[in-house]
Amino acid sequence: MLEEFIAIAESRHDLSVSQMEQAIVWMLAGRVDDDQVGRVLLALRAKGESVSELVGAVRGMRLMMTPIRTQRTGLLDTCGTGGDGGGTFNISTATAIVAAAAGAPTAKHCNLRITRATVSADVLTALLVSIDAERVQVEQCLDSLGLCFCFAPLLHPAMIHVASVRRQLAVPTLFNYLGPLCNPAGAQYQIIGTGNEPLQTKLAAALVQLPVQAAIVVRGEDGMDEVSLAAETQVLHVQHGMTTQLQWTPKSFGLPTIRNEDLLVDGPESSAQMIRGILEGHRGPARDIVLANTAAALWVCEKTHSLLDGVARAAAAIDSGRAIEKLHGLIEFSRRVQAPQLDPPRQ
Repeated sequence: MLEEFIAIAESRHDLSVSQMEQAIVWMLAGRVDDDQVGRVLLALRAKGESVSELVGAVRGMRLMMTPIRTQRTGLLDTCGTGGDGGGTFNISTATAIVAAAAGAPTAKHCNLRITRATVSADVLTALLVSIDAERVQVEQCLDSLGLCFCFAPLLHPAMIHVASVRRQLAVPTLFNYLGPLCNPAGAQYQIIGTGNEPLQTKLAAALVQLPVQAAIVVRGEDGMDEVSLAAETQVLHVQHGMTTQLQWTPKSFGLPTIRNEDLLVDGPESSAQMIRGILEGHRGPARDIVLANTAAALWVCEKTHSLLDGVARAAAAIDSGRAIEKLHGLIEFSRRVQAPQLDPPRQ
């Protein structure tokens, strides 16, 4: 079934949105063999994944995922593409917690470690958050706390059909770029970090064609896949079907220039320790980078009118104790024993 699409990609032509959507559905339904999955992923990688292929793949993945239902509206996601190789602590995870404490309901998509020294799921485990919580717990957590982490393997179970191929290929493929675009809770606002300039452009162009209220795709000139305070940050702001290019510097946030070396960790435990310190009010470069990224997140989801206001609001969320309380609430909810569900799960 996939041979026609493989031939198109191997001839270095782009698949249409509908062709890519169909290909993803076939792959995630287990209707094609591993050899075909590997061939199409490598062919797409060799020619470069197009915007139409990103959009089609997202639509296919969304059809196959398990949705998170919530009474909350205006959800934010801080999931980035990862893979910048910088070795910094997990800034987007800390940002999600602080943003929620500052009043932005947040459902962060997260996955297991693939290429980074530390990713959200690993750090959450080190923070004592259970990433194996059932969907109903995740939904209750989001409704009650205004914060949840959507663990990809539980909410994208169909990915099991391509997992072995991805491990065998051992290189980034189309699937590595889809996480920020396939939030199971349907987040309407996003801050997506990437260290790759062409990918930044493609992600923004894809977001124009996807149901999002507003999003920013950020890239540090130093290669950081977050808002940077060590260099200028290039920003693509997507809203109302249009893309606006912006440039931010540390001065845009009223924060000092920092050295990325001060953000380095050697694994999930040290990343978790740094995040706890930030949430408990410790000052320094790690706090500043979280303030900047939270300010950007609050700005894109229209909780503040300026980056400076966003920094002040983020700092208040930390210094008041609301941020560390949010983490404690997350730990408690994720580990709460659920009574057996008598009714069938919501579809």
